[in-house]
Amino acid sequence: MWTEATQETKQITDYRYHQVTVDLTASVIRRADLACQDMEDFLGGIGRSFKLLEGYEVTDVFSPTSPLVMNLGVFSGTEVMTGLRIFFSAYSPLKTANNGQPLTMWSTASGKFATKLAAAGIDEVVFTGRATQPVYLLVRKDGEDLSLTLEDATALQGQSTHDKIMALADQYADAHVAAIGPAGEHWQHNAYAAIACSTVNQLQSRDCKPRFAGRGGMGSMMGSKNLLAIVVQAPDLKTGRVPPGVLAANKEISRGDGSRNYRDARKSNGGGGTWRNVAGLHPVGGLPEMNFWPQGNDAPSSLYRQSFEEPYVIKDESCFKCGISCHKNIYDVEMDNGKRKTGKYYAKFDYEPLDLLTINLGIYDQQQALEIVDLVDQLGFDSISLGATLGYVMDYNRQHREQLILNGLSFGNFEATCELIRQTAAGQCPDVGQGVKRLAESLGEPAYAMHCKGVELPAYLPETNPGYPFALAGGHMSMRTFLLLVFEGETGMDYWVDAIVNRGIYYTRDDLLGLCKFAGAPDSAILPSFKDLYGVDITAEDMMHATQRTYLRGLLLERKQGATLDDYELPARAYERNPNVELPHFITPEFMTELRERVFQAFDEQIDSYGLATPV
Repeated sequence: MWTEATQETKQITDYRYHQVTVDLTASVIRRADLACQDMEDFLGGIGRSFKLLEGYEVTDVFSPTSPLVMNLGVFSGTEVMTGLRIFFSAYSPLKTANNGQPLTMWSTASGKFATKLAAAGIDEVVFTGRATQPVYLLVRKDGEDLSLTLEDATALQGQSTHDKIMALADQYADAHVAAIGPAGEHWQHNAYAAIACSTVNQLQSRDCKPRFAGRGGMGSMMGSKNLLAIVVQAPDLKTGRVPPGVLAANKEISRGDGSRNYRDARKSNGGGGTWRNVAGLHPVGGLPEMNFWPQGNDAPSSLYRQSFEEPYVIKDESCFKCGISCHKNIYDVEMDNGKRKTGKYYAKFDYEPLDLLTINLGIYDQQQALEIVDLVDQLGFDSISLGATLGYVMDYNRQHREQLILNGLSFGNFEATCELIRQTAAGQCPDVGQGVKRLAESLGEPAYAMHCKGVELPAYLPETNPGYPFALAGGHMSMRTFLLLVFEGETGMDYWVDAIVNRGIYYTRDDLLGLCKFAGAPDSAILPSFKDLYGVDITAEDMMHATQRTYLRGLLLERKQGATLDDYELPARAYERNPNVELPHFITPEFMTELRERVFQAFDEQIDSYGLATPV
């Protein structure tokens, strides 16, 4: 963003943002500088995306007129630590109302791609149309000259996410890349393809270490537009001395309590990263296993972090200029003068891919876990959606031994699972590629299909989290209620209404700002950065209201598409008590009915107070 205002204290309306529109059908690219009309325009990210998506009528997400929005948050590409997020927003191929209409969603990734887009001076790109042949968008900044062109991507077809990224990074020095894999290329049959964004570590090591905008099928949206990649080549911004407010924010982010659980256990009293959840949830029966049904045995212990310490080397590595170093990259062991060194690179473990692609599928072998996570990354799937869908297939076959589907895929069959994943990526298995909601409906057995509004659940049991249905973009990244039962143990109605309405939705604050959620930065830590970087005074109340309005706009966009109270429901299995789960079992159909009514009463009151209305 930029401004011509010269006064020391500026207003948000003094700022403008640079928007690019790309009509892929006509191969026409337009640029415009637009004034920030309100706080959401200034903060950016999904705050601006939802306002833009209100202007589109979409019934077929793969129609050329359906938009894909790529944009930055106010801190994306700045010196504020973890300000690395790129956002992709659209009417989702995966997220759907019960009436079959698509619902809006977003996905986001770190790395260095967003930093390069900011360096090029672009805040937002809106893609429409469909190219007649495979293309990639090339953004090049040379001095004051900015060029945007569509280039032939035919040679990239069929390549993995990693191979596309490396080929384009080799061709364009000092560039970063966002790319889809084979899953996204076969968008007609895959509703949850991801977008891989390059990292510095990936380009330097040449190992497959991208970050993914995974949820909701944004890679499928790219594929439907025949857009295989986006390349941004721009010199890094020279920022000079880091101002004191930003410096203090960075210290809090890298060493404070908010990020502690995501730091390595050997680093500044860290909690060990998301991988810790396997060992944390398993003993109390809270770990999804065999399609979200914990088995009550010790099998998952082979995939605890500590079980990997001796046979492998685990390195905590980071995104660009990030002190949290949340990446748990796993290498073979090589000995050098009696010391353990990193050998061959295998994969990066995060909790969701690890659990849902292994334990949730009855796979407990360590080497197999490494191979399946890497396979899914290379093919460009959202690992959460894929793992939950495959778990449903295995569960269905377990219950219907006389009418097996998909070659009788069963829990624990690693080779058959990998082969089915490859077939799905190639567009040969739309039953799996269309997601668990559509598959379960076609089979007439939705009770154990683990999704809300078509979006497969992350690796936390639905019977522990009645907030799942109210999430806008995936249960654990857009509604901060997923571990409250574990940490706080509360089961009362008043507690959960408050948790959803007044606490859970504020987790999307960083989806406006461009910060990583792992930063856990309190408002007080980041407010001075607005003054340092933009000369704007912003309060915690300003951010709270902008976040609330953005959530409510997302909710109203769902209503615009025909979502009703019945769409906000948990899988029926959540109402069954699993004897292996030691956490309180408190969610009943009656509980959810009352919860929905009270939550939406509160949201409706907020909608009225802000003067918002369902888009026409």
